[in-house]
Amino acid sequence: MAKALPPQNPAYTAFLEEFTNYTTEALRHQNPTVSDSLNRRQIPPSQVRPLERAYQISLKLGKDLPLTPIKKQILQQIDAVVYFLRDFHIGVLGQRTSLFHLYEVEIQVESHLRYQLTFESGKLLIQIPYWQMAVLDRYLPDQKLKYRWHRGNHLPRFSHIRKIWWLVDPIGELRYNLRSMLVLGIQKQILGIDELFVKFNLLDNGNQKHRAVQGDPQDQTELKNHAIAFLKATVKEEKLGVNLDLVLENQDDATIAQLLAVYKKNLADIEQMEELIETGAFTLQEKLNEEESQVDVKMFGFVNVGNYHRIDVAVNVSKDYLKKYVDVIPRKTDIKAVQFGFVNVYTIDDITVKPNFHGALTLNFETAALERALKELELVQ
Repeated sequence: MAKALPPQNPAYTAFLEEFTNYTTEALRHQNPTVSDSLNRRQIPPSQVRPLERAYQISLKLGKDLPLTPIKKQILQQIDAVVYFLRDFHIGVLGQRTSLFHLYEVEIQVESHLRYQLTFESGKLLIQIPYWQMAVLDRYLPDQKLKYRWHRGNHLPRFSHIRKIWWLVDPIGELRYNLRSMLVLGIQKQILGIDELFVKFNLLDNGNQKHRAVQGDPQDQTELKNHAIAFLKATVKEEKLGVNLDLVLENQDDATIAQLLAVYKKNLADIEQMEELIETGAFTLQEKLNEEESQVDVKMFGFVNVGNYHRIDVAVNVSKDYLKKYVDVIPRKTDIKAVQFGFVNVYTIDDITVKPNFHGALTLNFETAALERALKELELVQ
Protein backbone atom coordinates (compact mmCIF):
# COMPACT_ATOMS: atom_id res chain seq x y z
CA MET A 1 0.00 0.00 0.00
CA ALA A 2 1.00 3.62 -0.29
CA LYS A 3 1.43 6.09 2.54
CA ALA A 4 1.56 9.84 2.11
CA LEU A 5 3.28 11.76 4.86
CA PRO A 6 1.39 14.73 6.37
CA PRO A 7 0.86 17.54 3.81
CA GLN A 8 1.95 21.09 4.46
CA ASN A 9 -0.45 23.05 2.21
CA PRO A 10 -3.45 22.42 -0.11
CA ALA A 11 -1.20 21.83 -3.12
CA TYR A 12 0.60 19.11 -1.23
CA THR A 13 -2.69 17.60 -0.13
CA ALA A 14 -3.86 17.18 -3.72
CA PHE A 15 -0.49 15.88 -4.89
CA LEU A 16 -0.11 13.35 -2.09
CA GLU A 17 -3.60 12.05 -2.70
CA GLU A 18 -2.65 11.53 -6.34
CA PHE A 19 0.58 9.87 -5.19
CA THR A 20 -1.32 7.45 -2.96
CA ASN A 21 -3.81 6.45 -5.65
CA TYR A 22 -1.14 6.11 -8.33
CA THR A 23 1.08 3.95 -6.10
CA THR A 24 -1.71 1.62 -5.00
CA GLU A 25 -2.87 1.02 -8.56
CA ALA A 26 0.70 0.53 -9.79
CA LEU A 27 1.27 -2.19 -7.16
CA ARG A 28 -2.03 -3.89 -7.95
CA HIS A 29 -1.24 -3.84 -11.64
CA GLN A 30 1.82 -6.05 -11.02
CA ASN A 31 -0.04 -8.74 -9.05
CA PRO A 32 -0.90 -10.84 -12.15
CA THR A 33 2.78 -10.91 -13.14
CA VAL A 34 3.74 -12.07 -9.64
CA SER A 35 1.00 -14.73 -9.64
CA ASP A 36 1.95 -16.05 -13.06
CA SER A 37 5.62 -16.26 -12.12
CA LEU A 38 5.00 -18.04 -8.81
CA ASN A 39 2.36 -20.34 -10.31
CA ARG A 40 5.02 -21.65 -12.66
CA ARG A 41 7.00 -22.54 -9.52
CA GLN A 42 3.92 -24.26 -8.08
CA ILE A 43 3.54 -21.71 -5.28
CA PRO A 44 -0.15 -21.70 -4.27
CA PRO A 45 -1.81 -18.25 -4.57
CA SER A 46 -3.00 -18.64 -0.98
CA GLN A 47 0.62 -18.39 0.18
CA VAL A 48 1.32 -15.12 -1.64
CA ARG A 49 0.23 -11.73 -0.31
CA PRO A 50 -0.80 -9.07 -2.85
CA LEU A 51 1.85 -6.44 -3.40
CA GLU A 52 -0.27 -3.57 -2.07
CA ARG A 53 -0.67 -5.46 1.22
CA ALA A 54 2.89 -6.73 1.48
CA TYR A 55 4.72 -3.44 0.85
CA GLN A 56 4.28 0.24 1.49
CA ILE A 57 5.61 3.15 -0.54
CA SER A 58 5.77 6.54 1.11
CA LEU A 59 6.90 10.00 0.08
CA LYS A 60 8.64 12.67 2.13
CA LEU A 61 9.04 16.10 0.54
CA GLY A 62 10.97 19.04 1.87
CA LYS A 63 9.01 22.03 3.09
CA ASP A 64 7.75 24.50 0.47
CA LEU A 65 9.42 22.83 -2.50
CA PRO A 66 7.84 23.65 -5.90
CA LEU A 67 6.02 20.50 -7.03
CA THR A 68 5.57 21.08 -10.74
CA PRO A 69 9.26 20.60 -11.75
CA ILE A 70 9.50 17.21 -10.00
CA LYS A 71 6.06 15.63 -10.44
CA LYS A 72 7.01 13.61 -13.52
CA GLN A 73 10.22 12.34 -11.92
CA ILE A 74 8.39 11.28 -8.74
CA LEU A 75 5.92 9.24 -10.78
CA GLN A 76 8.87 7.68 -12.64
CA GLN A 77 10.47 6.87 -9.30
CA ILE A 78 7.24 5.23 -8.11
CA ASP A 79 7.18 3.02 -11.20
CA ALA A 80 10.81 2.05 -10.63
CA VAL A 81 10.12 1.15 -6.98
CA VAL A 82 7.06 -0.91 -7.97
CA TYR A 83 9.07 -2.92 -10.53
CA PHE A 84 11.77 -3.48 -7.92
CA LEU A 85 9.22 -4.65 -5.32
CA ARG A 86 7.58 -6.92 -7.89
CA ASP A 87 10.90 -8.63 -8.61
CA PHE A 88 11.75 -8.73 -4.90
CA HIS A 89 8.42 -10.44 -4.12
CA ILE A 90 9.00 -12.99 -6.86
CA GLY A 91 12.59 -13.51 -5.69
CA VAL A 92 11.52 -14.43 -2.14
CA LEU A 93 8.63 -16.57 -3.50
CA GLY A 94 6.11 -14.26 -1.88
CA GLN A 95 7.43 -15.06 1.61
CA ARG A 96 8.97 -12.99 4.36
CA THR A 97 12.59 -13.61 5.24
CA SER A 98 14.07 -13.41 8.73
CA LEU A 99 16.81 -10.93 7.81
CA PHE A 100 16.74 -7.83 5.63
CA HIS A 101 13.19 -8.30 4.49
CA LEU A 102 11.78 -5.22 2.82
CA TYR A 103 8.50 -3.79 4.10
CA GLU A 104 8.57 -0.18 3.00
CA VAL A 105 10.29 2.09 0.50
CA GLU A 106 10.36 5.80 1.28
CA ILE A 107 11.18 8.34 -1.43
CA GLN A 108 12.78 11.43 0.10
CA VAL A 109 13.17 14.63 -1.90
CA GLU A 110 14.70 17.57 -0.05
CA SER A 111 17.11 20.40 -0.71
CA HIS A 112 19.92 19.22 1.54
CA LEU A 113 20.33 15.54 0.80
CA ARG A 114 22.91 13.26 -0.72
CA TYR A 115 21.89 11.06 -3.63
CA GLN A 116 21.99 7.69 -1.86
CA LEU A 117 20.23 4.60 -0.56
CA THR A 118 19.96 3.68 3.09
CA PHE A 119 18.25 0.80 4.84
CA GLU A 120 16.75 1.00 8.32
CA SER A 121 14.65 -1.70 10.00
CA GLY A 122 12.95 -2.98 6.89
CA LYS A 123 12.62 0.44 5.24
CA LEU A 124 14.63 1.35 2.14
CA LEU A 125 15.21 5.09 1.80
CA ILE A 126 15.76 6.55 -1.66
CA GLN A 127 17.19 10.02 -1.10
CA ILE A 128 17.40 12.47 -3.98
CA PRO A 129 18.36 16.16 -3.77
CA TYR A 130 15.56 18.38 -5.05
CA TRP A 131 17.76 20.29 -7.48
CA GLN A 132 18.97 17.06 -9.14
CA MET A 133 15.43 15.85 -9.65
CA ALA A 134 14.21 19.24 -10.87
CA VAL A 135 17.18 20.24 -13.03
CA LEU A 136 18.72 16.92 -14.11
CA ASP A 137 15.45 14.94 -14.27
CA ARG A 138 17.16 12.52 -11.92
CA TYR A 139 15.55 9.48 -10.34
CA LEU A 140 16.71 5.93 -9.61
CA PRO A 141 15.57 3.46 -12.33
CA ASP A 142 14.58 -0.03 -11.22
CA GLN A 143 17.63 -1.72 -12.77
CA LYS A 144 20.02 0.66 -11.02
CA LEU A 145 18.04 0.23 -7.81
CA LYS A 146 18.38 -3.54 -8.08
CA TYR A 147 22.09 -3.24 -8.93
CA ARG A 148 22.76 -1.06 -5.89
CA TRP A 149 20.76 -3.38 -3.66
CA HIS A 150 22.81 -6.40 -4.79
CA ARG A 151 26.02 -4.42 -4.26
CA GLY A 152 24.97 -3.58 -0.71
CA ASN A 153 25.12 0.15 -1.39
CA HIS A 154 22.23 0.70 1.02
CA LEU A 155 24.41 -0.51 3.92
CA PRO A 156 27.12 1.49 5.73
CA ARG A 157 30.28 1.40 3.67
CA PHE A 158 32.51 -0.20 6.32
CA SER A 159 29.92 -2.38 8.03
CA HIS A 160 30.70 -6.07 8.58
CA ILE A 161 27.33 -7.04 7.13
CA ARG A 162 28.23 -5.40 3.82
CA LYS A 163 31.22 -7.74 3.55
CA ILE A 164 28.91 -10.77 3.68
CA TRP A 165 25.97 -9.23 1.85
CA TRP A 166 26.25 -11.99 -0.78
CA LEU A 167 25.19 -14.34 2.02
CA VAL A 168 22.30 -12.42 3.62
CA ASP A 169 20.81 -10.70 0.55
CA PRO A 170 17.25 -12.14 0.38
CA ILE A 171 17.25 -11.92 -3.43
CA GLY A 172 20.98 -12.41 -4.01
CA GLU A 173 22.50 -15.02 -6.30
CA LEU A 174 23.18 -17.55 -3.54
CA ARG A 175 19.63 -17.63 -2.20
CA TYR A 176 18.07 -17.32 -5.63
CA ASN A 177 19.97 -20.42 -6.75
CA LEU A 178 19.10 -22.29 -3.57
CA ARG A 179 15.41 -21.52 -4.02
CA SER A 180 15.51 -22.56 -7.67
CA MET A 181 17.25 -25.80 -6.76
CA LEU A 182 14.73 -26.62 -4.04
CA VAL A 183 11.71 -25.70 -6.14
CA LEU A 184 12.85 -28.09 -8.89
CA GLY A 185 13.30 -30.85 -6.35
CA ILE A 186 9.92 -30.15 -4.79
CA GLN A 187 8.18 -30.20 -8.16
CA LYS A 188 9.75 -33.59 -8.91
CA GLN A 189 8.59 -34.98 -5.57
CA ILE A 190 5.06 -33.65 -5.93
CA LEU A 191 4.85 -35.09 -9.43
CA GLY A 192 5.92 -38.48 -8.08
CA ILE A 193 3.26 -38.36 -5.35
CA ASP A 194 0.59 -37.33 -7.86
CA GLU A 195 1.55 -40.27 -10.05
CA LEU A 196 1.00 -42.60 -7.09
CA PHE A 197 -2.36 -40.95 -6.38
CA VAL A 198 -3.41 -41.49 -9.99
CA LYS A 199 -2.13 -45.07 -10.09
CA PHE A 200 -4.05 -46.04 -6.96
CA ASN A 201 -7.07 -43.80 -7.60
CA LEU A 202 -6.57 -41.55 -4.59
CA LEU A 203 -7.58 -37.95 -3.92
CA ASP A 204 -5.07 -35.28 -2.94
CA ASN A 205 -5.91 -35.87 0.71
CA GLY A 206 -5.10 -39.57 0.37
CA ASN A 207 -8.74 -40.73 0.54
CA GLN A 208 -10.13 -43.25 -1.92
CA LYS A 209 -12.04 -41.82 -4.88
CA HIS A 210 -15.63 -42.93 -5.28
CA ARG A 211 -15.89 -45.11 -8.36
CA ALA A 212 -18.42 -47.51 -9.81
CA VAL A 213 -15.87 -50.11 -10.89
CA GLN A 214 -13.23 -51.18 -8.38
CA GLY A 215 -9.68 -51.55 -9.59
CA ASP A 216 -7.54 -54.60 -9.33
CA PRO A 217 -7.38 -55.53 -5.60
CA GLN A 218 -3.75 -56.49 -6.08
CA ASP A 219 -2.99 -52.92 -7.15
CA GLN A 220 -4.49 -51.65 -3.91
CA THR A 221 -2.30 -53.92 -1.78
CA GLU A 222 0.79 -52.72 -3.64
CA LEU A 223 0.36 -49.10 -2.54
CA LYS A 224 2.58 -49.63 0.49
CA ASN A 225 5.39 -51.19 -1.53
CA HIS A 226 5.27 -48.46 -4.18
CA ALA A 227 5.16 -45.70 -1.56
CA ILE A 228 8.08 -47.09 0.43
CA ALA A 229 10.16 -47.54 -2.71
CA PHE A 230 9.36 -43.98 -3.81
CA LEU A 231 10.25 -42.47 -0.42
CA LYS A 232 13.46 -44.48 -0.02
CA ALA A 233 14.61 -43.38 -3.48
CA THR A 234 14.02 -39.70 -2.85
CA VAL A 235 14.98 -39.02 0.78
CA LYS A 236 18.09 -39.71 2.85
CA GLU A 237 17.32 -42.21 5.58
CA GLU A 238 20.60 -41.48 7.37
CA LYS A 239 19.48 -37.85 7.74
CA LEU A 240 15.99 -38.96 8.73
CA GLY A 241 17.40 -41.23 11.41
CA VAL A 242 14.83 -43.98 10.90
CA ASN A 243 14.42 -47.08 8.76
CA LEU A 244 11.40 -46.48 6.54
CA ASP A 245 10.85 -50.21 5.98
CA LEU A 246 10.53 -50.81 9.72
CA VAL A 247 8.40 -47.73 10.33
CA LEU A 248 5.91 -48.35 7.51
CA GLU A 249 5.81 -52.14 7.08
CA ASN A 250 2.97 -52.61 9.60
CA GLN A 251 0.91 -49.59 8.48
CA ASP A 252 -2.28 -50.08 6.50
CA ASP A 253 -2.88 -48.54 3.07
CA ALA A 254 -5.06 -45.77 4.50
CA THR A 255 -2.19 -44.60 6.73
CA ILE A 256 0.30 -44.82 3.86
CA ALA A 257 -2.01 -42.77 1.64
CA GLN A 258 -2.46 -40.20 4.41
CA LEU A 259 1.32 -40.00 4.86
CA LEU A 260 1.77 -39.26 1.16
CA ALA A 261 -0.87 -36.52 1.34
CA VAL A 262 0.72 -34.86 4.40
CA TYR A 263 4.16 -35.19 2.81
CA LYS A 264 2.88 -33.45 -0.32
CA LYS A 265 1.40 -30.66 1.83
CA ASN A 266 4.70 -30.16 3.63
CA LEU A 267 6.64 -30.08 0.37
CA ALA A 268 4.44 -27.16 -0.71
CA ASP A 269 5.14 -25.26 2.55
CA ILE A 270 7.29 -22.43 1.20
CA GLU A 271 7.70 -20.93 4.67
CA GLN A 272 9.60 -23.99 5.90
CA MET A 273 11.61 -24.04 2.69
CA GLU A 274 12.68 -20.46 3.44
CA GLU A 275 13.68 -21.53 6.96
CA LEU A 276 15.91 -24.26 5.54
CA ILE A 277 17.51 -21.80 3.09
CA GLU A 278 18.21 -19.47 6.03
CA THR A 279 19.68 -22.35 7.99
CA GLY A 280 21.79 -23.46 5.04
CA ALA A 281 23.17 -20.00 4.39
CA PHE A 282 24.26 -19.43 7.96
CA THR A 283 25.54 -22.96 8.41
CA LEU A 284 27.73 -22.24 5.40
CA GLN A 285 28.94 -19.07 7.11
CA GLU A 286 29.68 -20.99 10.31
CA LYS A 287 31.72 -23.57 8.40
CA LEU A 288 33.66 -20.88 6.61
CA ASN A 289 34.40 -19.25 9.96
CA GLU A 290 35.63 -22.56 11.38
CA GLU A 291 38.05 -23.29 8.57
CA GLU A 292 41.71 -23.13 9.41
CA SER A 293 43.59 -20.47 7.51
CA GLN A 294 47.32 -21.00 7.81
CA VAL A 295 49.44 -17.97 7.15
CA ASP A 296 53.20 -18.34 7.01
CA VAL A 297 55.06 -15.18 6.01
CA LYS A 298 58.87 -15.06 6.02
CA MET A 299 60.49 -11.72 5.21
CA PHE A 300 64.13 -10.68 4.88
CA GLY A 301 65.41 -7.14 4.36
CA PHE A 302 66.09 -3.76 5.88
CA VAL A 303 62.48 -2.63 6.19
CA ASN A 304 59.64 -5.11 6.54
CA VAL A 305 56.04 -3.96 6.59
CA GLY A 306 53.31 -6.55 7.02
CA ASN A 307 49.58 -6.36 6.90
CA TYR A 308 47.41 -9.45 7.27
CA HIS A 309 43.65 -9.21 7.69
CA ARG A 310 41.38 -12.12 8.41
CA ILE A 311 37.85 -10.78 8.14
CA ASP A 312 34.99 -12.97 9.28
CA VAL A 313 31.53 -12.09 10.54
CA ALA A 314 29.64 -14.56 12.68
CA VAL A 315 25.90 -14.26 12.18
CA ASN A 316 23.68 -17.11 13.28
CA VAL A 317 19.89 -17.10 13.24
CA SER A 318 19.61 -20.65 11.92
CA LYS A 319 17.10 -23.21 13.10
CA ASP A 320 19.05 -25.89 14.98
CA TYR A 321 16.51 -28.62 14.26
CA LEU A 322 17.06 -28.14 10.50
CA LYS A 323 20.85 -28.19 10.61
CA LYS A 324 21.07 -31.92 10.07
CA TYR A 325 19.55 -31.39 6.62
CA VAL A 326 22.41 -29.11 5.53
CA ASP A 327 25.65 -30.51 4.09
CA VAL A 328 28.59 -28.14 3.61
CA ILE A 329 31.96 -28.70 1.98
CA PRO A 330 34.13 -25.88 3.37
CA ARG A 331 37.09 -24.40 1.59
CA LYS A 332 40.63 -24.55 2.95
CA THR A 333 43.07 -21.68 2.91
CA ASP A 334 46.83 -22.02 3.04
CA ILE A 335 48.81 -18.80 2.61
CA LYS A 336 52.59 -18.82 2.43
CA ALA A 337 54.78 -15.90 1.44
CA VAL A 338 58.57 -15.50 1.31
CA GLN A 339 59.94 -12.06 0.39
CA PHE A 340 63.50 -10.67 0.06
CA GLY A 341 64.68 -7.13 -0.52
CA PHE A 342 65.58 -3.71 0.91
CA VAL A 343 61.92 -2.82 1.47
CA ASN A 344 59.37 -5.59 1.83
CA VAL A 345 55.69 -4.71 1.90
CA TYR A 346 52.97 -7.29 1.83
CA THR A 347 49.25 -7.25 2.34
CA ILE A 348 47.03 -10.30 2.58
CA ASP A 349 43.31 -9.88 2.93
CA ASP A 350 41.82 -13.26 3.70
CA ILE A 351 38.16 -12.42 3.48
CA THR A 352 35.56 -15.16 3.52
CA VAL A 353 34.05 -14.79 0.07
CA LYS A 354 31.28 -16.45 -1.86
CA PRO A 355 32.21 -20.00 -2.77
CA ASN A 356 30.86 -21.88 -5.71
CA PHE A 357 27.87 -23.20 -3.82
CA HIS A 358 27.26 -25.96 -6.37
CA GLY A 359 28.76 -28.89 -4.50
CA ALA A 360 29.53 -26.70 -1.47
CA LEU A 361 26.02 -26.62 -0.02
CA THR A 362 23.28 -29.24 -0.16
CA LEU A 363 19.83 -28.81 1.39
CA ASN A 364 17.77 -31.94 2.06
CA PHE A 365 14.34 -30.31 2.10
CA GLU A 366 12.55 -33.43 0.90
CA THR A 367 13.84 -35.37 3.90
CA ALA A 368 12.92 -32.57 6.31
CA ALA A 369 9.38 -32.47 4.88
CA LEU A 370 9.00 -36.25 5.29
CA GLU A 371 10.23 -36.18 8.90
CA ARG A 372 7.64 -33.51 9.65
CA ALA A 373 4.92 -35.66 8.03
CA LEU A 374 5.95 -38.75 10.02
CA LYS A 375 5.81 -36.77 13.25
CA GLU A 376 2.47 -35.16 12.40
CA LEU A 377 0.98 -38.65 11.97
CA GLU A 378 2.83 -39.85 15.10
CA LEU A 379 4.60 -42.60 13.18
CA VAL A 380 7.91 -41.56 14.76
CA GLN A 381 8.80 -39.63 17.88
